[in-house]
Amino acid sequence: MQHLAYQATAPYQWIDMRSQTAFQAGHLKGALNLIPGNFKKYAGDLLQAKQPIALVLDADLENQLPELERQLDSQGFTQLAGYLLIADVPQADLQTQATITAADFINLPAGDFTLLDVRHPDEITRPAPEKQLQNIALEELAFNYERLQPGQTIYTLCGSGNRATAAASFLAVKGYQPVIIEGGMKAVQALNP
Repeated sequence: MQHLAYQATAPYQWIDMRSQTAFQAGHLKGALNLIPGNFKKYAGDLLQAKQPIALVLDADLENQLPELERQLDSQGFTQLAGYLLIADVPQADLQTQATITAADFINLPAGDFTLLDVRHPDEITRPAPEKQLQNIALEELAFNYERLQPGQTIYTLCGSGNRATAAASFLAVKGYQPVIIEGGMKAVQALNP
């Protein structure tokens, strides 16, 4: 796989494979965060197979390139442009992703926002807080995100934060204002054992 030189206007679907916390701290504008463990399950639902893809990695993920390339190919993503190391991107070109602690979210008054639970309904054993709640599983988000109110803050929630970060990255590309609830339902439940 080709190591790409950074270009701010490159016409790729940027897939940031780094951890949720690394992505939240700084990522390329328009990048979708899919960690290697979630990639196979969700890439087919969130990516356009006919558009060129470029991966964003840190040095620790470079050794996984052959496996990542096999996964992409097996899912029909054949237009792989290459990969970019996040260290090659100027700090000024990185964006951060808004987050909120579970405690701060629980203490929010009712208002002009939506709580988006991206867990699949079959896996929900710990119910999410009910204020302004919508459930759209991550694998269905690309087909149902327009049910969300434009202009509202969208708080994303999952079990621990990985899928909420992926959902937030997808929604940001679509023009929404997502905020990730740090630690997901595990953190929310810890406040109300």
